[in-house]
Amino acid sequence: MALKMSTDLKNYVINQGIVKMMAGTMGTGGTASIKIYSGTQATNADAGTCGTLLCTIIGIGWGGSNGTIGATSGTASLGTSIGYVGTASYTGVAGWARMETVGVGFTGSAATHRIDGDVGTASTCTFVINSTAITADGFVTLLTAPISI
Repeated sequence: MALKMSTDLKNYVINQGIVKMMAGTMGTGGTASIKIYSGTQATNADAGTCGTLLCTIIGIGWGGSNGTIGATSGTASLGTSIGYVGTASYTGVAGWARMETVGVGFTGSAATHRIDGDVGTASTCTFVINSTAITADGFVTLLTAPISI
């Protein structure tokens, strides 16, 4: 028999777990950052990084998928409809991204929370950005990064 969760449980896990740990808040701003790298994605989110760090975007938070605060229908979307913007440090092609934050009140290996994923311009990517061709000192916009269960 397959595991199935109610929408209310999904929303609770996203709001009280993922959103609070990754963003520190629900709404338009947060404490998470996304680091965009060239090359191949790391083996797992606990592993070191691979490739060149092209750009870091800071202050990421989530709102609800229908414009409300928090998760609805098991999905939390970015807290702003215009995206989050960072300035690139290096020129390269985006290969993957890592969203991370240091959890408040946590120490040791439990302190750093990470989500790794593919990055690109397609809506099917984990992290959708304006362009995968990144130029040093150019702007990179994180357009969407929905968290779903």
